[in-house]
Amino acid sequence: MNPIEREIDQSGGVAGSTTESDGSSPEDQSPGGTVESGRFWRWLFFGSIVALAVVLAFGAGMIAERVLFAGGGLFDRARASGGLTTGQQQLPESVYPRYAETRDLLETEFLFRPDGAEAQATFAAQLDQGAMAGVAAAAATPVASFEEFQRNLDYGAVQGMTGTLEDPYTTFLAPVDHAPLQEELSGEYEGIGVWVEHPEGTYTIVAPIPGSPADEAGIRPGDVLLKADGKNLTGIPDDEALRLIRGPAGTSVVLTIQRKGREEPFDLEVARRAITVPTVMSTPQADGRVAWIQVGIFGDKTTAQLDEALVQAKKDGVSGIVLDLRGNGGGWVTAAQEMIGRFVPADRGAALYEDATMSKDDEMRAEPIVGGGTEMFDIPLAVLVDGGSASASEIVSGALRDYDRARLVGETTFGKGLVQRVHDFDDGSSARITFARWLTPEKLPITEDGIVPDIVVAYPDPPNGTDPQLAAAVDLVLQEAGLPAATPPAPVATPEDLPQATPVS
Repeated sequence: MNPIEREIDQSGGVAGSTTESDGSSPEDQSPGGTVESGRFWRWLFFGSIVALAVVLAFGAGMIAERVLFAGGGLFDRARASGGLTTGQQQLPESVYPRYAETRDLLETEFLFRPDGAEAQATFAAQLDQGAMAGVAAAAATPVASFEEFQRNLDYGAVQGMTGTLEDPYTTFLAPVDHAPLQEELSGEYEGIGVWVEHPEGTYTIVAPIPGSPADEAGIRPGDVLLKADGKNLTGIPDDEALRLIRGPAGTSVVLTIQRKGREEPFDLEVARRAITVPTVMSTPQADGRVAWIQVGIFGDKTTAQLDEALVQAKKDGVSGIVLDLRGNGGGWVTAAQEMIGRFVPADRGAALYEDATMSKDDEMRAEPIVGGGTEMFDIPLAVLVDGGSASASEIVSGALRDYDRARLVGETTFGKGLVQRVHDFDDGSSARITFARWLTPEKLPITEDGIVPDIVVAYPDPPNGTDPQLAAAVDLVLQEAGLPAATPPAPVATPEDLPQATPVS
């Protein structure tokens, strides 16, 4: 799902004012109709504008001073990590709570925080400069209320501070950005239950989620959504369209639909309810001899859905499994440990190692394989990866290869060997702080270069209707099972097969 961003629709002009022109000159419209009087009034008008600007600037300065330094003035404090020296000025904690909390986290658990007094002082100054730059940018953003102005200053300070870091994974998310990620990881949201894409600005149904309100209402793949409750969906931003289609469970939305084969658009009322997004999908391959199991994300429901797919694979009597992690950007590390435990016994060793200091001589922490559920320790297994396989996907891929449990097929993975600790704040915002790097069970780091698969197979560019990576993986597990290769080759992976690739409504 795409992250949702919202903007306040506010013009820069005076509220309620309009500017109209009838084509006449200023002299024609001046009192008395003379050129001299027109110039007098014009100069008086411009002078008034300048005076007003001066007064507004002075007033804005007073307001900014009160906002920026409210709460008792600047405070000085020494940090336990030594990152800040006593007497250093900072933004007041009472006015900038998210900034203060996130700064504490950076100075206590951030993996790349420096050692030594001089380096720590430089680091602290860098954070200060970024925070003040973020405050300045936020102060220039139009808002609807004073409370929102204060909140934006706080968020701006945190985002400016984290933006100075070289680590792109340490971030701060405001509530509107954090909520979609929570939904994606939880696998639940409230809406009608469709996967959509938007070629050329039109919202087109890829497929309804099976059993969803959209499916029950008769929405079909290829339907184009023109309006939601009479509001146009064409050409508007993703977040606005999703907001119009989604809604609280128990409500409904009237969609105006253009369907191929029908001359005129028609309206269809669709109920909204809690939707469970399938993050794991299983499709038989090679006449049912192989289970192709796609995993879109490592979320709250991934393990349970994987167990369901493995139970079905056992019932079907498959001879091999292709675990497809292509395009899977990661998620919860626990879900990765549990996935490894479905294919490797828990007593074999660690699922991964965490290194929280970057020191050559430090002792790394072993994270265990988590067993349970449906275990398939002996069946031939291949793992599909590509440049979109990152984070938890690389943990699973690296572990299954290190334990000689599976061979990797496809293209080099993304290369994200860093792990973030998620801190959820009470206002719905979130800070993600990189606190460790991870290594495979053989203590091999997952570098920025990624993991190179055992069998490198390029995906067609542009796509040509085939999936040679899937075909190679299917043939590999059949070969390991002592069975003949699949004929015909495996079909191309379509958008319906890859729910994680499209926005969900």
